[in-house]
Amino acid sequence: MTQFNLLTLDEILDALPNGDTAVKVRKAYEFARQVHNGRCRKSGELYIDHDLAVAQIMLQLDVNDPATIMACLLHDTRNSETGLTFDTYRQEFGSEVTNLIIGVNKLYAYAEETQYTKEKETNGRRPKKSRQKQALENVRRAILSITEDDIRIILIRMADCLQDLRKAANLPRQKQWEIAREAMDIYAPLANRLGIWQLKWEIEDLAFRYLEPDKYKEIANQLDVRRAERTIYLEEAKEKLRHKLKEIGLKVTVTGRPKHIYSIYRKMERKQVGIEDIYDVLALRIIIEPNDAEAYARLSEREKEREDRLVCFQALSTIWSLWNPIPEEYDDYIGAPKPNGYQSLHTAVCDPETGQTLEVQIRTLRMHEEAEKGVAAHWAYKEEGAQVAASVQRRIQGLREVLAVLQDSDSELADADFLETEIQAERLIVFTPKGDVVELPVGATPIDFAYQIHTEVGHRCRGARVNGKMVSLDYKLRSGDRVDILTSNRGGPSRDWMNSSLGYTGSARTRSKIRQWFRNQEREQNIQQGREVVERELKRLGLADTFSVSDIAQALKFDEENDFLAKVGFGDIQSKQISGALALMEGTLHEDDELRPLIQRRPKRAKGLTVQGVSGVHTKMAGCCQPIPPEKIVGYITRGHGITIHRKNCPQIKSITDRERLIDVSWGEETESYPIPIAIKAYRRPHLIEDIVNILRGRHIEVSRTKTITSGTVTTIFLEASVTDIDQLNWLLQKLEKLPNVFEVRRQRWS
Repeated sequence: MTQFNLLTLDEILDALPNGDTAVKVRKAYEFARQVHNGRCRKSGELYIDHDLAVAQIMLQLDVNDPATIMACLLHDTRNSETGLTFDTYRQEFGSEVTNLIIGVNKLYAYAEETQYTKEKETNGRRPKKSRQKQALENVRRAILSITEDDIRIILIRMADCLQDLRKAANLPRQKQWEIAREAMDIYAPLANRLGIWQLKWEIEDLAFRYLEPDKYKEIANQLDVRRAERTIYLEEAKEKLRHKLKEIGLKVTVTGRPKHIYSIYRKMERKQVGIEDIYDVLALRIIIEPNDAEAYARLSEREKEREDRLVCFQALSTIWSLWNPIPEEYDDYIGAPKPNGYQSLHTAVCDPETGQTLEVQIRTLRMHEEAEKGVAAHWAYKEEGAQVAASVQRRIQGLREVLAVLQDSDSELADADFLETEIQAERLIVFTPKGDVVELPVGATPIDFAYQIHTEVGHRCRGARVNGKMVSLDYKLRSGDRVDILTSNRGGPSRDWMNSSLGYTGSARTRSKIRQWFRNQEREQNIQQGREVVERELKRLGLADTFSVSDIAQALKFDEENDFLAKVGFGDIQSKQISGALALMEGTLHEDDELRPLIQRRPKRAKGLTVQGVSGVHTKMAGCCQPIPPEKIVGYITRGHGITIHRKNCPQIKSITDRERLIDVSWGEETESYPIPIAIKAYRRPHLIEDIVNILRGRHIEVSRTKTITSGTVTTIFLEASVTDIDQLNWLLQKLEKLPNVFEVRRQRWS
């Protein structure tokens, strides 16, 4: 765990400019000290010591402008006990400091509104979906403060959160869990996206310590085993490497890299291996400095990048000459930086003499500053008019775009884990035809790429070439792909692109831009298109004679049918919501309708048949009615032969007079897929059947029987597909409809 020695006020002042700056900061400190009046936080830490610690963390991030340090010292002086108003701060310390304090206090208020509650018997596991949704709202508001106010607000709150974690050992278990959960779900991901690894790693390790104490202790104890032996080996490896790099003329610092327990845990979980198979348990870091700092400073940015890359690869070549490289454990984050700007070379090697594995990170001093401090390393408030580096502006703009998605996609937040897709998600790097780098979330498609290039390119996207070959628009891009978008001069996006289940888009940000395009269309046009969508869904599902457009609108609580249709036309309401409406109206379906079991909200059941909720009871199927899922069934207690399963409407059951021998029975999970008859009409073409089979195979959908009828140029294919729910059925119908030459797909009984 990171050692942290608290600085005194004088030591903090020594790190700041002299004169008026020191006077202002000392004034803020004395104000805070008098307000706190010796009070302690619940952790036992003095309030004033906590404030000094937050200021110290900011200094370590090189955010040392007077306003920030003053806000750190004052950030928690306004509370219900002090009764201070923001006007007091404005009069005493000015608007800039006051606005920072206001921003931090907003975040406190948001955290209280969305306070996590530990679920019973969870031992710190992730909260239920409702809690996750509350956390998403917290993230929305946190990022909003970056846009409306000042990124330093987030930095101060991160430092405040980190100090809370450092002192959480004396808090009750519940409070430890709450602080750690908020830190892990919100501030660690934000630190990652802003590239502030110095905060990210410590926040993650401390939060992990309280969320999963047993796993934390297990890994920590495993690291302690043979620590002395590893330390001796690392010292020898450092000296050997330092000497070899000096021989080739590089000025370097070689250090043992800290072991981040949460990172080790994540790798163990991801790779499903033990700690002995994690290469960076033994790790070195090489930081390369310019031999001539003055000459290096005179280089342009492009020249510095070229020089940095050259010396890093010189060091890499030297490492590989000393030890055997492990090919699959090499990453070039200089040629393809991480989304948060992180640059470094990573390699794992094996010592042929000892068999010991070792991970080595190689970076220049400039890369190291960027890696540890991220945007904070460049944040310039010291001089009026100072400009923030372009890379930092891009990073902050990325977070602002995330905010725009959040503001525009409330309907998606209920069923998408935003934290894992837009903030925490793994990223991939692809290239334009000219070689420009484009960063996208894993799972992105050519459509996501097109919208990342420019919104208009996305709207007019009609096809894509990847690495010179034509691909479908739902193709999943991979790092290193070179993507060329084919566009048309007219037209717009497809509504299917907004449906995440169809796989055309992998980013909520992309779907937000598509929805906005449809919002900008005329209302009457959207109403008409919405009506066509709903009627097509009802026809496709074979329910056009059962339900009307008005029925769906009423089930979704719309007073005006046109308001509902406009929402569908905009893309705000998709097939999932329509399926939900069908579930609400399930009672009006006739008993033999195949969709009834698909849209019922069924509780999870045990495997196999259950008798009054208990599985494993001896049963047999009645020969008279031969029940099959999902027909409603009932059990009949026989004398000495267990329970016989009949259909509920079986004539023999109706004739039984001894009703006490009847018992409730239900089908189990193993049988919860249902055969649905589907008709596909298409103009004849080669490989049509093969394309249909590929769609079914891709989702592991079984087909029990088929029939094909050809009349002239039209082929009608009937099949009976086993699906688990109405969402899967919708997906299948829409995918089949998109096949070339197919002009109609619908649910239809056939003999």
